[in-house]
Amino acid sequence: MDAWLALRESFLERLIELEGPREKRNCADCRAEWSPWRCIECVGSPSLCTDCCRRRHAASYLHPIEKWIAQEADEANVRFFSDTDGNDNSDDGEAADPIQQGPIESEEVAMYGGTQPCKRITVVDITGVHSIRVSPCVCHTAEPEAMQLLSIGLYPASVLAPRTAFTFRVLNDFLLANKISGSAAESYYQRLRRLSNPAFPQAVPDRYRELLRVSRQWRNLKYRKWNGFGHERGPVGPGELALGCVACPMPGVNLKAGWEQDPDRWKFMQTFVMDGNFSAEHLKMRCPADDVAIGDGHGFMVTDAPYKNHLQGTLEQREQSSCHAHRAVNQANADRHDMEATGIGAVACGRHGCFIPHAVVDFQKGERQMNMDYALSQALRHHTGIQTFLIMYDIACQYSKKVLARFAQGAHLSWPEAADIFWGIGLFHIHGHQRDCLPKYSPSFIPGAGQVDGEIIETLWAPLNRISGSTRAMATSHRKEVIDDHMNDANWRKTIGMVKMLSRRFIQAEKQQELCQELLQELEESSDAELLAKWKELEMRARMERGRDLSVMESYEVTQEKAPGKKQMQLLLEQEEGKQKDSPGSTSWLAEGILIQEQQLAVSALARKLKKHALLADRLQLVEKRNKLKRAVDRFSSKAAGYWKQEDDEEADDEAARHPGAYAGEEWEDLEEEPDLGEDRIVMDEPEDEILPESISLLLPSTLGKVRLEELGKVEMGRRELRLREGQANDALHRLRMALGMKSVLFRTKVRLANSQRTKTRAYKDVSGVTKVITECARLYTLARTGMTRQVFREWLKTLPPQLQRYRPLTKEDLKTTTHLLDHTERKSRHKELSWIWAVDVGGDTESSEWLTELHRVNWLREKAKCDRWREQLVLVGEEMQQTARSFEFKARQWKMRCHGSSGHQAYARRQAALWLSLAADARAAYTKLAT
Repeated sequence: MDAWLALRESFLERLIELEGPREKRNCADCRAEWSPWRCIECVGSPSLCTDCCRRRHAASYLHPIEKWIAQEADEANVRFFSDTDGNDNSDDGEAADPIQQGPIESEEVAMYGGTQPCKRITVVDITGVHSIRVSPCVCHTAEPEAMQLLSIGLYPASVLAPRTAFTFRVLNDFLLANKISGSAAESYYQRLRRLSNPAFPQAVPDRYRELLRVSRQWRNLKYRKWNGFGHERGPVGPGELALGCVACPMPGVNLKAGWEQDPDRWKFMQTFVMDGNFSAEHLKMRCPADDVAIGDGHGFMVTDAPYKNHLQGTLEQREQSSCHAHRAVNQANADRHDMEATGIGAVACGRHGCFIPHAVVDFQKGERQMNMDYALSQALRHHTGIQTFLIMYDIACQYSKKVLARFAQGAHLSWPEAADIFWGIGLFHIHGHQRDCLPKYSPSFIPGAGQVDGEIIETLWAPLNRISGSTRAMATSHRKEVIDDHMNDANWRKTIGMVKMLSRRFIQAEKQQELCQELLQELEESSDAELLAKWKELEMRARMERGRDLSVMESYEVTQEKAPGKKQMQLLLEQEEGKQKDSPGSTSWLAEGILIQEQQLAVSALARKLKKHALLADRLQLVEKRNKLKRAVDRFSSKAAGYWKQEDDEEADDEAARHPGAYAGEEWEDLEEEPDLGEDRIVMDEPEDEILPESISLLLPSTLGKVRLEELGKVEMGRRELRLREGQANDALHRLRMALGMKSVLFRTKVRLANSQRTKTRAYKDVSGVTKVITECARLYTLARTGMTRQVFREWLKTLPPQLQRYRPLTKEDLKTTTHLLDHTERKSRHKELSWIWAVDVGGDTESSEWLTELHRVNWLREKAKCDRWREQLVLVGEEMQQTARSFEFKARQWKMRCHGSSGHQAYARRQAALWLSLAADARAAYTKLAT
């Protein structure tokens, strides 16, 4: 490798010379002058006249043919293009390089002629591994043998005494296969060996190590050639072999004149998204001294020496997360003694998903802040001149706290001066944070963000994870080069698909912006004018001050706490009971009775289910539950003797006669399930006169009359049961809302997106599980409401505070899913009305309507934010379309300025200029069509 590095510039020069015509472009067959055609598939890429080209390729009709075209009436300055279908087979925008096929013949390659003895070399091609006899030129003016092979489309495995050569097309094919399907070098070469000799593949020469070495050299030469470093650009700087995003704003490249004076700075805001990938591990090398770097810091991975100096000079800080325990924080100090790198951290543009050049770092212990600081610093440096940034990170709430102090202390870190920095968290990860992180860091509420989810980098890890197994044990430099290659390929695919993606986004933004504006207008027309004015003032203040104080965003979140549940009510009543002397322990006894009633509901539901499908295992389960319930009822009844007298029991029996049996929840039936035919089935045969524990009516205050409670002086116990029933209803309503919301999510994310019978069956199985929870919650709520509305409490309720009168009867219409709350693109969602269970004031503030007012305020603020983001999205996409076209045109101008030197230099430069101009013309045509 060291010997090749000394000749790298010569190799690059020869590859570029092969792009142009030879000095005397005579036909290889008939020697006619000015042969306009060239076959890049035949040996040596010969020039051919029209007749000879047709005759030679009558059978080889799949060979790609190129035609020379004179430029500016100067036959010396030429470029070529494919005359077959116009398609480019290279993965980086170049036409395919000259390649060789079949044995080397002296008729085609004059330099191998003469009387010198022949020798055999191994030639590796996509057709297999071949042994070819060659006779190199040994004249005193002859070039080295490696350069002779390179001139005819064979890449030598050694620069000193080559015994193996690879065709250009097999190297291109291997790199493309590695990027598309993740094929490792060993697997690829084994395929070639089996292709060469299916019966005895082990007899084929093993050139696996040569393929590894040569592919590294070929990849490096291709990137230098593609980025113009064969056209006297000088030494390669950091990230200069990487392709950046063509749609993101870049001063001096794609921004319009006078953009600095535009008052709407958000139109030129650069959006970053940061993340770590722990699948890209790397083992320590056994002999690090053997590692040879041929492109250190030239791509997306940062330069090694400055990065290590930054890590050595930075004091490690272990911080405790003030938010939830996130994985990135917990693994920040995870050390692996056998690993040189535990993963990688990267920065990408948040709107288009392109990796930022020279902004990918290795993790040594985990996703530490010092690692991500360096990556962010390099990304900010790459976009020097931009004045506004939106930086999105999964733990931005924690990372951004002391970022300015860390950058000020870091000798290798740089922070843009006088720049506005906004911090955000992706829409997926934001829901794993605390509640107040949502309005502060969600991109839905950041002015100028447009429609961005902040999770696009997650989609970029999947292709890289395919090669994590092969890069895990590579040499350090080789691993970085492969990662650079895959990231560059991802950016290239984004580049050629940018026009289509932006056009689709523009159409979507137009429709959604109009729809959101109509919805916001209807919402404002139905709102109170005085309240609306206050909301607009809040929205304006939040927009102006959020850069200085994120607490102003708290108005975008509901701050009322959840209503007290049964346990909270029991705690409150226990504390009150401790201050009084009558009926000690009654609160715990009442709570125990209500819990037993809930168990009775569950056993009743199981018994009804087993009447249809009585399996032996289920029957045993029912018997166990009934026995357990019977013991609980007996214990409760024995305790009741301490609170009721004998005559109270007779009064309770009379009341029980009017209300035969405990509430069983029969109106809320579970979904029928398919029986398990693999188990034994038995016949349910229960005696009609058997008293089942689930049907026993418990002796609670609600079973006595109001007058009797007053006579016994047990009014306080009745009040306590009523409060416990209130907590029971609150718990049931809360769980009911959560379950309905989960069911809506399942319909939106699984059922509607199911593309096969298998996935649909699994989706409906999940929905069935949530439906059971909904049915259970409906039974519990009905039980609580039944206890509160019995005759003993019915008149009493009218004398109590209004919040105890808010519980309505629950119907099946109230249990419909609310997918329109989750998907704002769902049609006719604005015409759908929510059930009373979503608007009921379970917090106890109906009297002043504070809870409902807050609900409407948050609804309006979020709808206004959504409308603003779609309006910004329309403007941003329009700017990005123009920036994309300008980026293409900028690259075309760069290549036109390189149209000098040899015929190969001029031909390649003109072809690259034509490539970028064609992309620019396609972009302009697509955007013009949208405008009309």
